[in-house]
Amino acid sequence: MALGIYLHIPFCKAKCLYCDFNSYAGMEDMQNRYVNALCQEIQNAPDGDVDTIYFGGGTPTILPSHSLVQILSAIGEKYDLTPDCEISIECNPATIDKRGLSALRQAGFNRLSIGLQSANAQELKALGRIHDFQDFAKCFSDARDAGFQNISLDLMYGLPGQTMESWQNTLKKAAAFQPEHISCYSLKLEEGTPLFMQNPTLPNDDCVREFYDYAFSYLAEKGYHRYEISNFSLTERESRHNCKYWKCDDFLGFGAGAYSCFDGVRYDNLRNVLDYCAALETGKSPIAARIPLTHEDQMSEFCFLGLRMSQGIDTKEFQTRFGENIEDVFGDAIKKNLRRGTLLRLGDRLCIPPEYLFVSNSILVDFI
Repeated sequence: MALGIYLHIPFCKAKCLYCDFNSYAGMEDMQNRYVNALCQEIQNAPDGDVDTIYFGGGTPTILPSHSLVQILSAIGEKYDLTPDCEISIECNPATIDKRGLSALRQAGFNRLSIGLQSANAQELKALGRIHDFQDFAKCFSDARDAGFQNISLDLMYGLPGQTMESWQNTLKKAAAFQPEHISCYSLKLEEGTPLFMQNPTLPNDDCVREFYDYAFSYLAEKGYHRYEISNFSLTERESRHNCKYWKCDDFLGFGAGAYSCFDGVRYDNLRNVLDYCAALETGKSPIAARIPLTHEDQMSEFCFLGLRMSQGIDTKEFQTRFGENIEDVFGDAIKKNLRRGTLLRLGDRLCIPPEYLFVSNSILVDFI
């Protein structure tokens, strides 16, 4: 089976107030050094065929286009890419122009994920975003002109001061651009972030549920099907890379703080950018921890990650992967949720009914 590859670019122009990712502003002087270290890590990695590549961050497009192309070239030199390889890159508006986008598209990048988050100026300000809606609109137009035919938008709900009217307006404006994919994430206040320290007033749980339900119904009207709790796409425009995570397929992660799951082992890289670069420059491995996944770990992950998807999990595939009948391993959890209607059996598949996907954590915990 072909591998997925994730590249972590930890640099940002400014750190968003809600972000607890391994990302940093003000490290421009480290960028070239980091790119070289990243290429070295790729060169040292296991061989294989690759059918998805994902540049995440941070803000990958804060790097010059030629640096991003350099990284992609290093992957192409190391791996055999399938003809239909999905090559995605995250992008924040106002961090790349049409010329840069054209350079990425010509180099082989074929999927763009733009972080819009909101169409409301006050909500963007509350999140600490550095762009406005006009910046987004220009970025989207430039991406189309550059030849990107597969564009995803990230939106957030449950924001400080957000109302149903403003959320509806964001969805309406986003869908009007006809992207191929839309992700809708609920804001989570992460301890230690500036937004957490502000202790803002957020919409209550009932409002957040209403925001989510509205997104589901509105996007369905516009032709987007929900294929995972937070992800909606046009037909055959699902994020193939992210599906690897939910289906527990093997992938390799490169960069500071990236992790890999390969051949039953999880590998965690050094998080500190300086430590990561120094390790590779001195011929050492950037891996901070190797965690073998037990047979039980792998069966559990197959279920609680797979059930995030609308199609659920295939019980026959479970048998093939693990040599065990799923009923023998998770029989009590399955019976409990079938009985209370929070799980459905559709032929060989088990899935969470649409009306319970928003509260899926209370179901998934039974498979941990």
